[in-house]
Amino acid sequence: MIPLVSSVCYGPLNLCQLPRTWWKISLNSAGCLDNEYPECGGVLDLKVLQVLGLRSEAVVAFVHEERPDYLSFEKWVAENSSGVSKSDAEKWNESVRIRVHRQEKLDDIYGTLGGAVCFNEEAVTSAMVLNRLEDWHLYCLRDIDASPVKYWQGKVVPLISSLDTGPMGVLQIARTWHKVQLETAGLLHHDYPGCGNGLDRRVIEEALGLDRDQVVDYLTSANPGYLEFERWIREQLGGRDVSESVTEFHHFLEGRIHADEKRAEIHATLERNDDGSWMKGVLLNHLEDWHLAHAQLYR
Repeated sequence: MIPLVSSVCYGPLNLCQLPRTWWKISLNSAGCLDNEYPECGGVLDLKVLQVLGLRSEAVVAFVHEERPDYLSFEKWVAENSSGVSKSDAEKWNESVRIRVHRQEKLDDIYGTLGGAVCFNEEAVTSAMVLNRLEDWHLYCLRDIDASPVKYWQGKVVPLISSLDTGPMGVLQIARTWHKVQLETAGLLHHDYPGCGNGLDRRVIEEALGLDRDQVVDYLTSANPGYLEFERWIREQLGGRDVSESVTEFHHFLEGRIHADEKRAEIHATLERNDDGSWMKGVLLNHLEDWHLAHAQLYR
């Protein structure tokens, strides 16, 4: 399977890439990682472990032997690493977010995607964006109808995060695309709506000013790849400037605090007491997704 937990995702330790590294090793330990992906040999895998003062061999061995869920993995990391200061964590995260691929890698990804990816007539060079697009492209080609996904028997957890963006830079919309795609294929985990009334509705109607039914109809009938979906969105916008409403939506999403009932529900899923330390919706949603995906992987 293509590892859809992206480098931008983080857990309670607030370190980008660490969840992706855990998920790749977990997939490999279950015999489900796509052969094109190293379980813990990529540049960012090694660098995030270096930041923590951990040996990759020890990390891989722990995940293979113990098969920990993400919170158990972070607990082990905290106990066995040299620790990371808040400033060093922020410096690391920023380096991941602004990373740009060298030309050789750009040519490779552009070739996979069928041509250079452009936005506002400028070629996209962001490693974060291009790596996601490559993952999503390969997922559509290799996984959506493949046996590793069917193995989950209609309970595929959507692992594209609300924080993951394409060339347009709009939060949530890629996750909405992914959920509707899974629902259309009859694979979406029953705990998730294809296009719900929360962030899905907000990004479509309030941020982009589009009709939700029209968007869902397009996704279910055309079954587009992600870049094709973004091109369709731009056509619907017709040059209309939505930057202000998108920025407002981003502020809402990134600062959103779950209501008490929702927070309690997620903590119950995580089998953890709610001590008030984890409040933000983005973090809690990450942890819930990864917990459920881990349970399905090793069921």
